[in-house]
Amino acid sequence: MFKADHHLVLAPIRGVTNYIFRNALEDTFGGADSSISPYIVTKESGELNKRQLHDPDFSINKMPTTSQILTKEVDQFIHVAKIHRDLGVKKVNLNMGCPYPMVANRTKGSGLLLHPERVEKLLTEIKEKCPIEFTVKIRLGRECKSEIKKIIPIINDLEINDFTIHARLGKQIYKGNVDIEGFEECLPLLNTVPCYNGDIKSVEDFNRLSTRMPQVKRWMIGRAALSNPALLSQIRGDSYNEQKYRAKFIQMHKIMSYEYLNRENAKSDYLQRMREHWLYFKDIFEEEHKVYKKIKKAKTIDQFHEVIEWVLDQEISESVLN
Repeated sequence: MFKADHHLVLAPIRGVTNYIFRNALEDTFGGADSSISPYIVTKESGELNKRQLHDPDFSINKMPTTSQILTKEVDQFIHVAKIHRDLGVKKVNLNMGCPYPMVANRTKGSGLLLHPERVEKLLTEIKEKCPIEFTVKIRLGRECKSEIKKIIPIINDLEINDFTIHARLGKQIYKGNVDIEGFEECLPLLNTVPCYNGDIKSVEDFNRLSTRMPQVKRWMIGRAALSNPALLSQIRGDSYNEQKYRAKFIQMHKIMSYEYLNRENAKSDYLQRMREHWLYFKDIFEEEHKVYKKIKKAKTIDQFHEVIEWVLDQEISESVLN
C-alpha cells in the first residue's frame, strides 16, 4: 500500500529515460517524485557528449532530476558535477552499479565493487570536493553479495545518506531473480535506509515489498515503467480503463514524437530513438510481437507514423490495466 512518505524514483536507462521521455511521462501519466538521468561517460580528454551533458539541465526538466556520472576518476567526476551545478542540477550520482562487462572490466560501474580500497579513496575525495549533493547507486556486488559488506562501512563513515541498492549482482546484468534477502541483510548494517531497486514490475510487487520492508521509503523503478508508463501512478492508487489508458499513451507518444523531430539531427536518428522506446512500449499491447515486428519494418518516418496509427488501434493488454 502506497503511503504519503514513500518516494518513487524513475531509474536511469541509457538511451531511453532521457528528458524527452521523462517530461512526456510527467505531462501524462505522472507518478514519479524524481528521476536519475542516464549516465554520462567521462574521458581523459575532457570531451563530453553534449546531449548526455545537458540531459539533466534544470531548465528543460519537468521533474527533479539527479545527474549520473560513470567514472573511476575523481577529477573527471568533479568536472562534470561543476558543469551540472551551473545547469541548475541539485544532486549528482556516482554509478557503481552498471553491470555490463565492457564497463565493469575497466573498473567502472559494478567493477568498482571488487576494489573497496579504490572505492574508499574515490568516495572520500568526491565527498570533499563535490560542489553539490552527492549520491551513489550500487549493486550487492560484482561477483558475490559479500562484496557490499566491505562497501557499507565506507558509506556509513562518509555519511552518504542518499544511495540506492539494486538487489542483484553485476554479473547477473538484468537476468535472474533479485536477491531480496541480500538486500535485507544490508539494512541493519547501514546508518541510513537505502532506496530499493530491482524488479518492481507491478502494483502487487510494490505492495509485497513495501509490506515486507516497511522501513524502506524510497523505491526506484526502471524497465517496468517503460513497458507500462502508468505503473508509477498506479502504485500511487490511480486506476485506468482501456479508454483512459489509450488516451494518455497517445498523448505521451505525440509529445515524444514532436520533441524528437524538433531537435538537432532529428531526421537522422528519429527512427532509432523511437525504436528503442518501442522495445518497451510494445508490452502495452496484447500482440506485442506483431506490434514490434511492424515497428522494425518501418524504414522511413512516414512509414513509421503509418504503423503507429495501426498500433494505437490495437487491443491493450490487461496486464497494464487496473
